[in-house]
Amino acid sequence: MNRIIKEEESTGKETVDNESRNFTETVKRFADFDFRIKPEQVLTQLPFLAYIFVLIMLFIYNSHRSEKIIREADRLQQEVKDLRSEYISELSLLMGESKQSTVAKKLAPFGIKELKTPPSKITYRHEQ
Repeated sequence: MNRIIKEEESTGKETVDNESRNFTETVKRFADFDFRIKPEQVLTQLPFLAYIFVLIMLFIYNSHRSEKIIREADRLQQEVKDLRSEYISELSLLMGESKQSTVAKKLAPFGIKELKTPPSKITYRHEQ
């Protein structure tokens, strides 16, 4: 029974020593700007690299889409301004064309003349 406990304790210390040694080596490599990667490490990191690639592609797509939406919004705002100015100009033309004097001038060739006296109101009383 003592033998099993000693073996478990010794393997526990070895894993801690290996982990601390690996961490220390990694920190040294980063401090020395040594970024050489072993082929085995590349293969283990492929899913993470694929994830990063997908995130980059989504970021690029999102940027292009937002720029397209901004351009479309600017174009629509300019179109609204143009239509508003066209509406105002057409409204002023209509106001000018609907004046009593302008209507009278346009109807004169057809023989329709402007009344000189105001119209009278006809009332009807129904008696029982």
